[in-house]
Amino acid sequence: MRTLRWVTTWARAAPGKPTRGVITEDVRIGSGEEAIRARRHRPAVGRSPRPGWVILHGATIPGPDHLAIARLAVALARAGADVLVPEVREWRQLRLDPAPALKALRLAIEHMDADPGVRSGGVVLVGTSFGCPQALIAAADPVLAGRVRGVLGFGTYHSLADTVRFGLTGQFEWRGRTEYLRPDPYGRWVVASNYLHRIPGYEEAEDVSRALGQLATLAGQHGIMSWEPSSDPFKERVMASVSPGNRRLFRLFAPVADREPDPAVARELIPLLAEAGRATHPGLELPDSLPSSVLPPVRLIHGRHDHLIPFTETLALERFLRKRAVVTATVTDLFAHSKGSGRRVVRVGEAARFVGAIRGALALDGASGWQRHAGPARRAHQ
Repeated sequence: MRTLRWVTTWARAAPGKPTRGVITEDVRIGSGEEAIRARRHRPAVGRSPRPGWVILHGATIPGPDHLAIARLAVALARAGADVLVPEVREWRQLRLDPAPALKALRLAIEHMDADPGVRSGGVVLVGTSFGCPQALIAAADPVLAGRVRGVLGFGTYHSLADTVRFGLTGQFEWRGRTEYLRPDPYGRWVVASNYLHRIPGYEEAEDVSRALGQLATLAGQHGIMSWEPSSDPFKERVMASVSPGNRRLFRLFAPVADREPDPAVARELIPLLAEAGRATHPGLELPDSLPSSVLPPVRLIHGRHDHLIPFTETLALERFLRKRAVVTATVTDLFAHSKGSGRRVVRVGEAARFVGAIRGALALDGASGWQRHAGPARRAHQ
């Protein structure tokens, strides 16, 4: 029944409209200078205490107001959960520093832990996109032992280099072959805005980084599809702030809509960008030293047609976690990155696999009475 309520609410949720049976309110968590804003969703009726969930949004201008985040949160609330979505202000500004995200998770966990309306025994952390590695790092923190009972990841990654490679070339490895899916330029704009000028020898490209950050911000504010012709006027507008000698570099990341980045130049920049990201913010990737047997159960879900991060990244993360947690990964045609895939015809088997993945995710909080036996890691559903 919880799964049914989740699926029906998720399917029907409409932007900007309240969801029947769900109370949504803005709150502040933490105290003093540490306090941050958060959005809370909970059932309008029913017994408490309820299972607690914390959702960490990705690098996106709307933050807790992102349509996919709000849709996920109200669906969880209709399924009987008390859901908190802390705001990561730096990520809303498209700055990828993981430290504020970890701080937001810590404050959210402490807030839910102290609330008598939230069931004791820990919360489930949900990490979307760039947020999933931070949710896993928080779950492995000994200081938070016993406060996190599960982790759910949507559309995430394992290797920063492979994610950057996809963003610039659309290439990813699948079953021994190099596959291609047109990448959404928004991802490379955000990464380059943070790290391009941090590459040794590219310090003078700070105007390119700044312009790409402005472009990503405009895309997020106006909801434009970054690869459509409607984005070209925005590119022209921000390129005016780039020095003439750097405009060719700007065009590598933001070519006109009917073109893709020069593959030869892109291949040279991929490892440099990834290394600059690691050097600036080591916490963007899970450390190989992540302790074994410290993580709670993990569920991962990824859209097969994700144009920002390829689904193979979630499968790589699942392989990495096998020795460290009970983990499952599901790849589905029903998701893109932050929204449904838009497919009108859904195969019965695909729908059943998706519902099964949601059922397994909801079981993380233990409220459904259906838990996978804590044994060897499960194979990914591909």
